[in-house]
Amino acid sequence: MNTLIFISGLICFMTALVHLIGGQIDPVRPFLNSDLADNPKAVLLVCFHVFSAIFVASGILLSYVGWYNIASSYDVVLFLSALYVIFALIFLGIGFYYFRFKAITQLPHWILLLPIGVLGIMGAM
Repeated sequence: MNTLIFISGLICFMTALVHLIGGQIDPVRPFLNSDLADNPKAVLLVCFHVFSAIFVASGILLSYVGWYNIASSYDVVLFLSALYVIFALIFLGIGFYYFRFKAITQLPHWILLLPIGVLGIMGAM
């Protein structure tokens, strides 16, 4: 077992749950109830569920590779983990643009995304 990759997968599953439950409450439901046109609402909802699928699929892949310690899949783990680090940096960057140093608390998504990436990278190296 590769514990770091496996834990990365578990955090990914936890992130999927937080995303699906918390994301529906805030910001998806209020956004869908807004006066914005239906097309942007539909695009947001698609993007939201695309990320839900990414979280679940990543959780499956990372947990499986970590549990069975499949070294031949470490390149995939590195690529996927790098994406999660990039996702976290995007949240921090956009958050800083809108909220300055309050970005850490206003857009806290990076708190779950960064460990997925860092643990995956550490486990695959």
